[in-house]
Amino acid sequence: MRTTVLMTRRWAATAVICGALVSGCSSGGNGGGGASAGAGGHAAPLKEEPKPLAAGELNPLLLTSTDLGYGYIQNPNLADDKNDDVTTQGCSTLEKLGKSDSDLNFASKAEVSFTYDTSTLGEELHSDRPSVLSAKLSKLFDAYLACSSYTLNTGSTPIEVQVSKSPLPKVGDEQFGYSSTLNLPTGPQVVKTLAVRKGNVAVILVGAPGLVDRHIDKAVGKLPAA
Repeated sequence: MRTTVLMTRRWAATAVICGALVSGCSSGGNGGGGASAGAGGHAAPLKEEPKPLAAGELNPLLLTSTDLGYGYIQNPNLADDKNDDVTTQGCSTLEKLGKSDSDLNFASKAEVSFTYDTSTLGEELHSDRPSVLSAKLSKLFDAYLACSSYTLNTGSTPIEVQVSKSPLPKVGDEQFGYSSTLNLPTGPQVVKTLAVRKGNVAVILVGAPGLVDRHIDKAVGKLPAA
């Protein structure tokens, strides 16, 4: 997985393989199995921007099972798979975005995922100069908001996806969010994606809407002061 775009696709692929986002399934896709949407207000660029944090500095800022509480089980490390067999169709903006994933890479990244009952919560931390984080997150989330629906192809399995805006939390310097409904053979599966930039670090939570809403404040609270 190189970018958040691939994270979403991998989550979608996992949903198809497992029938839902549940324990015991390895992760796999851009906002983990969904689509991105909406952006909050954009802060003015800083005159002297802080440098990106290294991956080793991001790791201690990730959520832990202790942070989340009883019942959360940390999943094995996510494999850096390419997901070459996962594509989008029916949304030209997303199709173009999928061909230029390298344009959305950040200076450093750390990630973790958890299972809670039959739901999954994934977290990504990215660090770069604030203006770079702002511009690339805007591009990513705006691309997903560009189409209200599209088809996500995982191998030979097409998944119809509907995208809608999500309320944004009033935390950090910038906020981005969307919800995706994946129409799976087992029934519709809703996946929520929220991103918050705080200075030179951005946190992205992806998963069951209730879990994302419950823990976004805690995730942002672990980030260093802007």
